[in-house]
This record gives sequence, structure tokens and C-alpha cells, in this order.
Amino acid sequence: MNFQMRIRSFHASGTTTALGGGSTEMWWVPQQGLHVRTTSDRTGKTSDVFCKDGTTYTSATLLADALRQSGRADPAVPAALSDVYVTSQGQPCDTYYKIPEMAKPDPVQDSTVNGVKTFAVTAAAGPTQDVYQIADEGTYRLLQLKSKRDGRTSTTTYDSFGEKFTVAMPPKDKTITMSEFRSRVG
Repeated sequence: MNFQMRIRSFHASGTTTALGGGSTEMWWVPQQGLHVRTTSDRTGKTSDVFCKDGTTYTSATLLADALRQSGRADPAVPAALSDVYVTSQGQPCDTYYKIPEMAKPDPVQDSTVNGVKTFAVTAAAGPTQDVYQIADEGTYRLLQLKSKRDGRTSTTTYDSFGEKFTVAMPPKDKTITMSEFRSRVG
């Protein structure tokens, strides 16, 4: 299933457990990379994450919001960084949609997504649980993910497999490293 997701473009949309809630939209184009747009339900602001070839580009404002929500820091992002992306290395792009190897069949949760019969697999650890609905006919691919994180829930639905999208990484002059981000935010 993960292989089918990696080799063909798709779109996904739904709610998110990140930043205390909101909506998310994702586009994957294997040759171009990944683009995730999150809209906060508290502020209405949109933030973006991009990923290509193991490099993740996170909007400086999104990174600051994530640090704030986790309680690890409360950084103030200067206006000059409001349209800048912080780069990080090492996490493959499929992390954003990959079904973990530890996921186990969960027939009680089998369902139907957009008229397609699915079988469920669940991955759980501590207060986190993810239920993946996988197409049970044709090409086995992820059609829906329901997540629970510390009492928050989200549902993301995957569609538009094989359709044409354009994903462009942020330009070099709009990126900084994590150490530059740390030195420039208060």
C-alpha cells in the first residue's frame, strides 16, 4: 500500500490534530515533492510544509506555532521571517502519509469511503491512535485516515490518484536552517 502511494500523485484533505485543530490539504507528486497546507481554526491563518528528497521546508510561523502548542518554547517570529521556510533533513516525505509497519488489521473498523469498500488497519501508541482505511478492491491504497492525539481527533480523505498537480519547493532565498531560525526568533 505504501508503494502505491509513493509512485502516484494524489490529493488529500480534512481536519488536523495539529495546532489545536483546523483543516489540512495535501498534494503529492512523486517527481516534485509534497505540499501540505494547514489552516488554523483559531486564527484562520494558513501555513505550509513542503518536502522533497528528505528535506522538509516548514513555514517559520507554523514551526513557531507547533513549538508553542507543545509547550517547548514560545518564539516570536519577526516580520522578516513571516514568508520564510525552515529546512530540516532526514525525514522521508512519505512520513506524512505512510502507514506504519506496526499497523495491525482491525476488521471491526472496516468501512466504506466514497463508495469504495475498505479494510482497516490500526496503529496505536499511548494516547495516539491512527485508523487507516485501505481500498479493498482494485489498487490497494490509502483512502482515509482517522487520528486521535491527546483527545483531539481528525479525519483526512485521500483522492485524485494519478491526477496532475504542481508542487514547487520554496526558493532558496526564502529558506533558512533550523540553527538560523533559533538565532533569529525570540
